Amino acid sequence: MSTDPQHRLARPLQALARLLDYPDATLQQHVDELAGILAATNELSEAEREAIVAFVTGLGAMDIYDAQSRYVETFDRGRKVSLYVFEHVYGESRDRGPAMIELKQAYSEHGLETDTRELPDFLPVLLEFCAQIPEESARTWLAETTHVLQRVSVRLAERDNGYASVFTVLLRLIGADPAPENLTDMAGKEKRDDTPAAIDQVWAEAPVTFGPGESHTNDGATRQEPAEFSDKMAAKNRL
Repeated sequence: MSTDPQHRLARPLQALARLLDYPDATLQQHVDELAGILAATNELSEAEREAIVAFVTGLGAMDIYDAQSRYVETFDRGRKVSLYVFEHVYGESRDRGPAMIELKQAYSEHGLETDTRELPDFLPVLLEFCAQIPEESARTWLAETTHVLQRVSVRLAERDNGYASVFTVLLRLIGADPAPENLTDMAGKEKRDDTPAAIDQVWAEAPVTFGPGESHTNDGATRQEPAEFSDKMAAKNRL
């Protein structure tokens, strides 16, 4: 499925999707192109434009193993900045399963076949999908995830993590504030869940159970299988 040439968000969304995926040598070979696409985003302030260009070019200059290690340390050590959208909406709830099915069906109806190795709520997959549907529809889909994106954005900024600049661009593209004051305050007060002590506590408290309604993540953790995208997203104000 090709992108609509009139879809103004298509190329920036694809660039953001690539930056939020696991870094590899191919990504590093295209950092100049990615930086150029995102620097041309009209919605950014000069400081935000400089931040995303610095992050992307820095990513290209890093040793690939260091880049990959930083990615894992950022996104795979806790759930507060998880790139799996439904992780923030459903957590351990069994409702996540039907929501996954609904989302995958939506992808299929629009001609996007996802990699079976990756869950459909993985943010880079969602961004790629939004780049390939009409712009108005893409904005609607992304608007439903705004509350999740903002929380991840302020948490990354609180940690002084360069990936915060990627979320800043994404939120600016859809007309949302990357750093709402109430969420910034929240991020400054909450406990991090990616420290060694926090991770040890999660493993110590987690029951070891196997059976229907569970899935295994890439880091070996067991999570409840996920349920309705629209219903739960409509309840975002309760999160």
